[in-house]
Parts: sequence; structure tokens; C-alpha cells
Amino acid sequence: MPRIVVIGLGCIGGSLVRALREHNIVASGWSTSADDCAQARAHGLHVSEPTLTDSVRHADLVVIAVPAQSIAQVAAAVIASAPRDAAIVHCGGVQSAAALELDPSTTARVIGAHPLAGSHDSGFAASRSNLFVGCTVSVEARASEHVRGWMQWMWTGAGAARVEYRPASEHDALMAWISQLPQLAATALAATMAGAHVEPRSVGPGARDSTRLAASTYEQWSTLVRAEPTVLAHALSELESHVAEIRHALGERDDAALRAIWESARAWRRDAEAGA
Repeated sequence: MPRIVVIGLGCIGGSLVRALREHNIVASGWSTSADDCAQARAHGLHVSEPTLTDSVRHADLVVIAVPAQSIAQVAAAVIASAPRDAAIVHCGGVQSAAALELDPSTTARVIGAHPLAGSHDSGFAASRSNLFVGCTVSVEARASEHVRGWMQWMWTGAGAARVEYRPASEHDALMAWISQLPQLAATALAATMAGAHVEPRSVGPGARDSTRLAASTYEQWSTLVRAEPTVLAHALSELESHVAEIRHALGERDDAALRAIWESARAWRRDAEAGA
């Protein structure tokens, strides 16, 4: 049985260990959080040795599932202790070495493998065994055949529908549109309601659904939203442009223009649901 160690037992790491167990794949978890470790043990999961060094010493595959701002430090510690032939990946929402502040030796050894799944909540309490069911995992295209084999086996075992390969720069540019832009839009919408003193308990499911991501912590996103500033700035400009078009159409009582925007958005959303 391969020795898999997941570093971090929050939403992603905890869900991965739980998902693998559902498919009879044994993985050990390790975390600096005593609370996450205690909750993982309470769920019957195996929590590894007390130190990171001991936990990865005999690992075949190490999965780093910590916040993006911590990946560089954890990766360096893993490389120093794991076997030379161990595969090492991280689940960060950004993959470029510059954004993660990875040095060349770390970059050469550690590959990004980002599951497009998650939650606005954090910690083991946010984990669930079916988090990755049907999701896509974006792995850096530079991954070796050895690492690709591990990724296909592990993520399929965790329930993922697809494992895709793309350069880190392409991944980060895509995430600016499909991950960071929605986060910032939800944050802006919630901030707008807060500024207007809308009573949170008075809102219905529409407002709750559209602002769900605003419940995420700043720490979860601070590194991610800085990864591709030019692309994200363009995405925000496009969002502002569409808001301006809607405002103009409403002001001019231009039903045709408003309907065109509406139908375009509706068609995209239906396609997104069909592809999920």
C-alpha cells in the first residue's frame, strides 16, 4: 500500500483524507492545528507522527494542503525530510513560483495540483468526504509521468471527474476569472449591503447564495488575489462595464438592451450547470 501523507487537515486536506478512505485508500494527515487533528481522529482518520519531519520520512506521496502563503515554508520542510523519490504536490489556488515565493530548488521538486472545489469555511469542520466528487483538478503541465500517474490515481480515487494539465501561468490567469473575480464580486456585493445597513437576517436565499463567498476570510484569499494582478484588473473592469451597461439600460428604460444582457448571462449559467 502506498504511503500517502497529507499536510494540512483543513477543508481541502481533511476532505482528501476522508474521500480517499471512502475508496479504501489509506492516507495519513498531519497538521499544526491541535483542533483539526483532534477532529480528524474523532472521525477515525489516521493522524501522522507529531513532527512534520517524522510524518513524511517514509512517504511515497506528499500532498501539501495549506494556505497559499504557507506553501513555500512547508514545501521546503517536506523536501528536506521526504525520500528523494517521493512525489510532492501542493493544492494551492495559485501555482506560479513568483506568486508563491518558491525558490528554484523548491519549484523543481513541487508540483501544483489544484482541485477546483472548496468552501467559504475553513478547518477540518468544513471538510467532507464528497467534496471532490465530479470536480476538475488542474495539475501543472510540467509534471513528470511519475507524478501524473500519482495524480490520476489519487484524484480519481477521491472522486474527481477530470485531471487536466496546463502551465502554471495559464492556470493562474484562469483562476483570476473563475475564482478570484467571483470572490471579489461577492465581497463587493456583501459590502454594498452592509454599507446600506441591510439587516442580514432579513435576506432570502438569493442574497445568501450570491454573497456566500463573502464569508471567506481575508487570509484565505490575500495571496490568491495578488497572483495575476493584470488579468484580475481586466476581469474587474469587465464586471464594472457590465454593471454600467445594466445601470444605463435601467435608466433609459431600454428593455431590449437589458434583455440581451440577461439572456446572455442566463445562457452562460445554464451551460455552466450542464457542464458541472
